[in-house]
Amino acid sequence: MEKLAFNKAEHFLLKVIEERKVPGASVAFVSGEDIIWSKGFGYSNLEEGIPTTPETVFRVASVSKPVIATALLQWMDRGRFHLDDAVNGLMEEVQIRTKYEQPTVRNLLTHTSGLPVHVDPICFDLSETVPLREMINESAITVRPPNQEIVYSNMAFNIIGYLVGLFAGMPYPRYLKGGLFKPLEMDSSSFEQTNRIRKMMAQPYSRKKRHDSPIEAVKPWYGGSMPEKPCGSLFTTATNLGNFLIAQMNGGLYRGRRILKAKTMKEMHRLQASAGNSRSGYALAWKRTWHYGNPMLSHTGGNLGWTAHVAFYPELKTGVIILCNLNDNSGWRPPAREALHLLVGGTLSFDPETTKMKEVPERWDKLQGRYEKQFQEAEISIDEGNLVLRRGEEKSYLEDCGNVGYTLHGGGSDGMELTFELDGEGFTKQFDLEAQVFRRFHRDTRSINECATLEGAWRGIYVHPYGQFKMELDIRSSTVASVTAPTGKKVSLSNFKAEHGRVTGNFRFKNLPGYTGWGAEEIEVELRLAAMENRLEGRMTFKSEIGESIVPLALSRT
Repeated sequence: MEKLAFNKAEHFLLKVIEERKVPGASVAFVSGEDIIWSKGFGYSNLEEGIPTTPETVFRVASVSKPVIATALLQWMDRGRFHLDDAVNGLMEEVQIRTKYEQPTVRNLLTHTSGLPVHVDPICFDLSETVPLREMINESAITVRPPNQEIVYSNMAFNIIGYLVGLFAGMPYPRYLKGGLFKPLEMDSSSFEQTNRIRKMMAQPYSRKKRHDSPIEAVKPWYGGSMPEKPCGSLFTTATNLGNFLIAQMNGGLYRGRRILKAKTMKEMHRLQASAGNSRSGYALAWKRTWHYGNPMLSHTGGNLGWTAHVAFYPELKTGVIILCNLNDNSGWRPPAREALHLLVGGTLSFDPETTKMKEVPERWDKLQGRYEKQFQEAEISIDEGNLVLRRGEEKSYLEDCGNVGYTLHGGGSDGMELTFELDGEGFTKQFDLEAQVFRRFHRDTRSINECATLEGAWRGIYVHPYGQFKMELDIRSSTVASVTAPTGKKVSLSNFKAEHGRVTGNFRFKNLPGYTGWGAEEIEVELRLAAMENRLEGRMTFKSEIGESIVPLALSRT
């Protein structure tokens, strides 16, 4: 690997870390069977002036998922299960509650189980945690059939960890210690916060959503259950993860020790669930995409005080690991894939003049328009001879790569492959990007019933990242109403209006126990509904100091 590429990657990382005001970061580059470079940036503890090194321990959040998945696949190699076995058939004390077809192990590993997005609670005292099986039984409820859609699920990987412990006959962290970490020489890794791990661990930091908010030290916390949640509780170093990546890139072998059978590792890396008909989506645990023309496996991670990113090109046997002790609640993750592209000799600079068309292809007209993915909007347009994707404030240029689709330049998906899917007349039905599908926007042609009687009691269930909740909306007049908050308490709606078939209002509630630790003491909810076919349909927007989320809502009269 050329020294110039090393220097470019290091300079790029240093620039980003300084710009993002990240207290400390640990980085490792992996090639073939070796960690070829590692370095610490900044401080693992600002208050005590302790520098970060490649041996500093970080919580790597969801980068835990490929690690716990590898441990489960070791039990498949031993014949304990098959990927298409129904999960509930493998467990007794723990069950996924579903009214649909039973999800399989493959569904869990590819985020296609029908389980929703779920944020696990945070506990600052061990006495607040619950047994892992209790957490799963409480929250493992499907909301759609398996294989219908890729929906990222933390709970799926909590179940994966539970299965590892069940097959091993011991708590899953104990199995990982001997079954995976020991042969991989991951001596500074654990799914438990032991005294040794605590001593080696960086101090995590957080910032409210505003970029100018001060950095705040985060006190020690636990991931809601005991053992801690498998989906995001790995404590490790950049160099230890480098050893894990070596085994991933070499058919399951690390220094002559076999971690997984070669065919199992190949299956782990194969595209299993695609975004639409594209070449991108999920392998087993890993996101599988195409990045500047190279197949790439990657995973990001972020939880209170921590962010992480691991990315590698399996065909080039080259990977990058970046661990940081800051989560600024902006959604930012360390730029491992950009550093990876630089490491193999690529460039991040782009001149739109290189893709500008003197004569715009007629087929581009059929690609233009608005697209959406559940309240996320995107627009494809022609801009001075270039085809452009806009998502919020982001702007990306599309480089035509022929039959395989387009490569994006700029924005959060820089270097990624975008694929359009067309109808019989050549108009776009959707575009597929990474593991997401954005469908062409179609305005709801149903008429709002402006004469509907809105007063009375309305009921329904909605799914929020904190769980599933019952909603009771009692409308007493055009300006007075109350609603059931997620806490179960009835609260009055402010700025409430119910007229001409439309219902709007706001309410606040104290955050749920176990979730205030994320940094939001109080949450404001904005309710926007309309009378459609004997129901009230619309959305709720949850806003707090650390961000906002939008969930759909449908209520029926009782």
